[in-house]
Amino acid sequence: MLKSHVLRFPVRGEIKMLGYSGKMIDFVLENQLMDTELWALFVEQFRRREDSHNGGWRGEYWGKMMRGASLTYTATKNEALYSVLATTVRDLLTTQDKYGRISSYSVEKEFHAWDMWGRKYIMLGLIYFLDICKSKALASRIIRALKRHGDYIISKIGKEDGKISIFKTSDLIGALNSCSILEAFVRLYTVTGEKSYLDFASYIVETGFSESEDLIELSLSKTKYPYQFPVTKAYELMSCFEGLLEYYRVTKEQKYLEAVENLVDMIISTDYTIVGGAGCRHEFFDNSTRTQTEPPVQDVMQETCVTVTLIKLCAKLLATTGDAKYASYIERSGFNALYGAVNNEGQTMCNTQARTWLEGGRMVWIDDHGPFPFDSYSPLLSDKRGFRIGGMQLLGNGKSYGCCVCIGSAGTAIMALSAIMKGDDGIYINTYADAKFKTEISGSKTRVDVYANPYDYHGVKINVYGNSDKFNLCLRIPDWAENLSVFVNGDPVSADIRNGYMVIRRTWGCDKVLLKFKTPVRMSVLNGKIAFTRGPIVLSRDKRFDDLSAPLNIRVKNGKTVRAKKIENSLFPSNSTYELQTPDGSVRLCDYSQAGKNFDDDVTGLSVWQEYKK
Repeated sequence: MLKSHVLRFPVRGEIKMLGYSGKMIDFVLENQLMDTELWALFVEQFRRREDSHNGGWRGEYWGKMMRGASLTYTATKNEALYSVLATTVRDLLTTQDKYGRISSYSVEKEFHAWDMWGRKYIMLGLIYFLDICKSKALASRIIRALKRHGDYIISKIGKEDGKISIFKTSDLIGALNSCSILEAFVRLYTVTGEKSYLDFASYIVETGFSESEDLIELSLSKTKYPYQFPVTKAYELMSCFEGLLEYYRVTKEQKYLEAVENLVDMIISTDYTIVGGAGCRHEFFDNSTRTQTEPPVQDVMQETCVTVTLIKLCAKLLATTGDAKYASYIERSGFNALYGAVNNEGQTMCNTQARTWLEGGRMVWIDDHGPFPFDSYSPLLSDKRGFRIGGMQLLGNGKSYGCCVCIGSAGTAIMALSAIMKGDDGIYINTYADAKFKTEISGSKTRVDVYANPYDYHGVKINVYGNSDKFNLCLRIPDWAENLSVFVNGDPVSADIRNGYMVIRRTWGCDKVLLKFKTPVRMSVLNGKIAFTRGPIVLSRDKRFDDLSAPLNIRVKNGKTVRAKKIENSLFPSNSTYELQTPDGSVRLCDYSQAGKNFDDDVTGLSVWQEYKK
């Protein structure tokens, strides 16, 4: 059966996240997205064509952060943010040259390195802003600029005589970075309806994203896992398949949806870690489901860009298919790897390494940088946060920025926008966290309030105010919830099961729904090492507690359940802290999202995976 948009994300004003997730959004708003000087500096890179000098990627920053900012506006309805975004959009439009280009590369240096990648982000940033734009005049200006920008690319790139192959527009990672512009052209087609943009998208799809092997066909056949593909750069690879999913939505060709679903299935099988990150060899797929227990081969692992891109791709698949498994992936990645990368403890990053490349390809280390609101990588084994800034570029005026810093706000926004969604048949609750959701069903105002703390689950309370409308309340079935049962107004209910949801259909008034379940601390064993989780939350040792290298002798019940006591953490802020008793003494663990966030200090570090002393 052909699948389309089964679920819809909240529109402006429908969702309000509370609790820790709400704090993450507020932090990003205050410490990044409202910074007018930063937006102006991003725009200046296009006036100066700054990437011409070193083949850099400054051109991605504005559009990448605009995408996250536009999603954040949808998730918050913060009108001060909208004003900031409208101002920087108008500023950006003044940088379009006589050819229609908005590029950080000069004409003489265009179409190599990261030029197409930057142009992609210009298109995406403007298109995402269009989704929230209130001014018809500004929207018209944006569309005209987008068409000129896209038309110039089409006039230069393609398979026709005299044009440049898309594979010749970058000598990096097999030109995956250039091919990922697919999403932008499909979205431009949906905005304008002009066939030339869909034709260009079809050209990219026909390439299979690689000269050596067709990556779409590899995903359809599942003959190789992503870490075995001819190109394994995780961020860019998934970005191409984001575009393929958009292409499916327009063409309705089922094989393209199947290819995207297969790719994500394979990533989850072979390149998905306990904290929901991917790629433990720097920024590359490397069978990290297995390799995650070892020290990183190239100093860092689990790039934040990769984490957020996986969250984005899963969110789009959730909307397209209505399959709850994608919500479970978003949950694990968001509450652990993503929130762990948020620099919400005010670290200056004085000990964080940063490097960039000058003209001629010369690499230099930068001491004067940051602080930034996001960390670039997520450690797992006796390592520290804030080790290095990924995708660093100098911007001028003594300022610099990084790729992962720009993408983080998209992740924190999607955590809100995917928590509660609507379908034609009712409301879908994907994430059990404090939130309020207001919408309309059959013309009547409906409200759902969720009371739940993922870091200290004692069940979930949901209040439904339905105005006597009949609809489905669809509750995701978490794989971590033991002995799950559901009650409506105190009475147990037997719900239908569909696509990973419990479906309760009734006429709703003022009703109280209660989910009861158990979430004991559980132990995972991999490659002779152990790690601990409670519900969706990964627990970690912190160097402020004890020696990270000391092996643990843990006794378990029923093979996996661990006796653990919740305790207060007087040493540093955490969402949950547990004490485990061992024959060698007690061991303390806290939530990964707050572990090791004192990376300015000399004594800092965390460890998710522990040496197992049997």
